[in-house]
Amino acid sequence: MKSTMIKFGNFIFRWRDTIFTLIILAAFGMMIFTDLRGIGDFRIDMALNIIGVVVLLSGQLVRIITIGYAYIKRGGLKKQIYAETVVRRGVFAHSRNPMYLGNLLIVTGAIIVFNILYYYPVLIFFYFIYASIIIAEEQFLRGKFGADYEDYLKSVPRLWPAHLSKWPESKADMTFTWKRVLKKEHGSFALITAGVLTYTAIKLHYRYGVAWNSETLIPFWIGLVLIAIFHIVCEILKRTSRLEWDPDRP
Repeated sequence: MKSTMIKFGNFIFRWRDTIFTLIILAAFGMMIFTDLRGIGDFRIDMALNIIGVVVLLSGQLVRIITIGYAYIKRGGLKKQIYAETVVRRGVFAHSRNPMYLGNLLIVTGAIIVFNILYYYPVLIFFYFIYASIIIAEEQFLRGKFGADYEDYLKSVPRLWPAHLSKWPESKADMTFTWKRVLKKEHGSFALITAGVLTYTAIKLHYRYGVAWNSETLIPFWIGLVLIAIFHIVCEILKRTSRLEWDPDRP
């Protein structure tokens, strides 16, 4: 089973962005072209929407804190698993995969927001995907870093953070870098928040008959405009090298 997950993890690592995008787009299509009700009535649906947004934003916060304190090149090289070193500082002193934890929270929150009854099992698929990728990465890191990584495996949990009381010590010699966060994360943050606002508006219109020009949806359109402005400003700052940081700085 483990060897199969390693092979699957290496394969899915190459195509994970495409697969995740297709799954999300399918949810939009299912809402627009079908009449798929969610769990509960309007009040329950909106309560789940709020819960989903909170879970989703908590995942985004985990990613922001992780990137702000320590950026590591483990996003892959030429669509293959890659790492330059074993990072033990910042959030990585408490979780070996904080970025994946953030991603799982984002995915979980998004599916709660979708609230499509037959879509909840997709969560199991997402969890299996990340479990496979993590196991494949662990095999790669064991082979590259040997005893150093084995020691890291024994002292830090795979996913859920532990020893949080030692957080001040973990980041004692580090500086939170907003430039790094904005450069690396502004695109995904804009896409995620815009996606939630758009999907909720679509859900209100197609599931509950709220008119597109209704006062109820005005905050959503304003939010989308603000997100667009935020993204454009960050792109300008990025392209003019105003979001550069010293990669050797802790």
